[in-house]
Amino acid sequence: MGAPRRLALRGRRRDSRDACTGLTGKNRFTAGGGCPITADRPHPGLRRLGPQANRVPSVASPAAAATPADPASLEQVVRDIGIPSCPKVLVDLRTELARDEPRLPMLAGLASSDVALSAGLLKLANSALMGLSRKVDSVEQAFVMLGMQTCMSLLTEIVLRKTLPSEGLALTRFWDVSAKRAHAMSLLARHLIHVDGALAHSVGLFCDSGIPILIRRYVTPASYLVTLAEANQCEDRLFTDVEQARHRMDHTIVGGLLANMWGLSAAAQVAIRSHHDYSLLAPGSRLSEAARELVALSLIVERIIQTYAGLNRHVEWEKGGAAAMGALELDAASFKAWEAEAHALFDRMG
Repeated sequence: MGAPRRLALRGRRRDSRDACTGLTGKNRFTAGGGCPITADRPHPGLRRLGPQANRVPSVASPAAAATPADPASLEQVVRDIGIPSCPKVLVDLRTELARDEPRLPMLAGLASSDVALSAGLLKLANSALMGLSRKVDSVEQAFVMLGMQTCMSLLTEIVLRKTLPSEGLALTRFWDVSAKRAHAMSLLARHLIHVDGALAHSVGLFCDSGIPILIRRYVTPASYLVTLAEANQCEDRLFTDVEQARHRMDHTIVGGLLANMWGLSAAAQVAIRSHHDYSLLAPGSRLSEAARELVALSLIVERIIQTYAGLNRHVEWEKGGAAAMGALELDAASFKAWEAEAHALFDRMG
């Protein structure tokens, strides 16, 4: 296979002002999406969603991805699992960014209203990851020097980590991988046709966000940490099938609901709900091109994170690596080039 045609599109312009949703204009707040629910015994709160809950809709446009659902059923799942709503500061920031001309002082004021949030933004802005030539001294300066999209992505990352569980060795590793995945997907998205950096960052950040929620929810008698270890080693079943067999719930459903509640785009929600079903990477699947690229890119970046850590065996890559490479028309030489880019990024992240 030759060099992927997408590499020639590095300079392709995309309109993607909103880093949290990955959408612009009136479509920015489109919600919905769906994915296969693979369990024979779905969570009780999902039983009343009807047949639409068991299929991935075609998402040629964000509106087409919106899947109706019984609000009472979704509320039951949210209440039972403990899925947090989007903090007001992110809602307000997103509302301001939705304006035809976002007001810089308003954005800076909103981000500065939370001391921990503004401090976190300045810390990241001045890190080697951002690579700025001079120090950023204020939140407003960060928005000017990094851009609104990048600042929104960083603020979302800070707030998500603050909102979800983060204590313990397993979650320390989880958040390290999540940060690497989000930033590497954002970096490599410039090689793709249908995905921009902001959307890729959102999916990379949220695709496994259901895991810390389920770790907190399922402690006894069936520990989710045990489930996670089993799923990571299972070669003959989908990762989500292992979760469903033990808990009648899986992290892609929880992550998809969280993404919905936090205002991510329909394409992002579908990618999050589908990112362990590699059969959907085949040409002609019911995923949109954007969702296919996101699912493929997420697995490729997971593999790159593994190689950076010096790990050779990666069960998910064995299941779907070839399909992911095919979906992005990526050959071995191009994979190595992407890997080198991402590894250099990880070096800067520390």
